[in-house]
Amino acid sequence: STITTLISGPDGAYELKGVAADNYYFFVQCPAHFATCTGPENFNCLFAEVARDQKREGVNFQMTPGAIARGQVVSFDGRAIAQARVRLGRGIHGEPTASNTAAMTDTEGRFELTNLPAGEWRLEVEIPPVPGGLTPPVVYYPGGLSWEEAGGVTLAAGKITDRLTVTVPRINENTLTIIVPPADATIADITVSVLQESPLVTRKIDLNAEGVGTIKGIMPGRYFVSARAASRDKQWAAFEVVDFIEDMYEARLQLMPTGSIAGKIIVDKGDVPPLEGVIVGASWIHDGAEVNPINIDEVPVAADGSFRIDNLFGTRQLRLRALGLEWEVAAIRQGRTDVTASGVIVASDTTTQATI
Repeated sequence: STITTLISGPDGAYELKGVAADNYYFFVQCPAHFATCTGPENFNCLFAEVARDQKREGVNFQMTPGAIARGQVVSFDGRAIAQARVRLGRGIHGEPTASNTAAMTDTEGRFELTNLPAGEWRLEVEIPPVPGGLTPPVVYYPGGLSWEEAGGVTLAAGKITDRLTVTVPRINENTLTIIVPPADATIADITVSVLQESPLVTRKIDLNAEGVGTIKGIMPGRYFVSARAASRDKQWAAFEVVDFIEDMYEARLQLMPTGSIAGKIIVDKGDVPPLEGVIVGASWIHDGAEVNPINIDEVPVAADGSFRIDNLFGTRQLRLRALGLEWEVAAIRQGRTDVTASGVIVASDTTTQATI
């Protein structure tokens, strides 16, 4: 196939000379108008058949003018937000996202989107994160944080819809401060992380010389703040569950020696199952749910069914991996108490016994 490009004249006229007899598809681009099609497989493409020694006339193109959306992105307290990315989202009535080019807001928070399809659409805004902060969620016109809360922007072909104001809720200003005073003079390195429950995101936090670290861009929701450290002869840990609402929150973590879980796999009847390659894991859980399903403390099970997992904290749910399909875990007990679902509560500087 051969592609030929022409530029129409001031009156929109064009002429293609010396073409061979064949079938031709026309793809037309015009400023401030929609392209006629995206390729021959698209039924919106204009098709023309040219026979030998034939002069085809009246092969005209009806172009649809695009709509324009103008507005401003401001913070909850009225400040202009520059370098925010604005784009058209899904239609209010379920239409799929239209092809469009995003625009960046200027220093006054203003934006202009051109060549947009007519209809009622959602407007999406991505604001730039603050240094070291979490990635902000998409904000929907006029200021919601989910597409179900979004208001519709009505666009008409060839018309300008202006004075659109997107008010960004308090996001980048929200601050979580973590304070971890050393519990022992021999503790050198303290590692702190913040885990966002949904969507699952983990971020490491640097502490200053006073043991203080901050993270911004915190959205309302549940977060797990944890700290680990090591001294000459001990491992240390601390954690706090933070239900963040708005503005700011201070989490003060007190490092304590970690604990251990030790135990053995037994059977109700018969011999112990084959344990070669079997792994026992201790998932950190809270309110019956895994905190971080992709980060589990695990150890191999010994040939006699015994196991020991060190450097633990919090409540742990024990699970076996690579156990033969003909076997299943009937119960996990801590003493006479069944903790299969509730998990084993790890005590500081103590080894807790459990039986699988």
